[in-house]
Amino acid sequence: MVNGPEQRSSEADELASKLAECAREARHQAALLPEGPVRDALLEKAKHYEAQIPADPTYKT
Repeated sequence: MVNGPEQRSSEADELASKLAECAREARHQAALLPEGPVRDALLEKAKHYEAQIPADPTYKT
């Protein structure tokens, strides 16, 4: 197995995609809830996921 720049880039892309998906899912779940602490916690979780996504315009939440 080769651990070159291509693999690191692929792993970074995969991680960023997973983070974006988790953020989208948390926001989706929050949208289904009335205002309150659970909704706020989901929105906070989404923000944490988004903060970990590399600054690259190809990753959208």
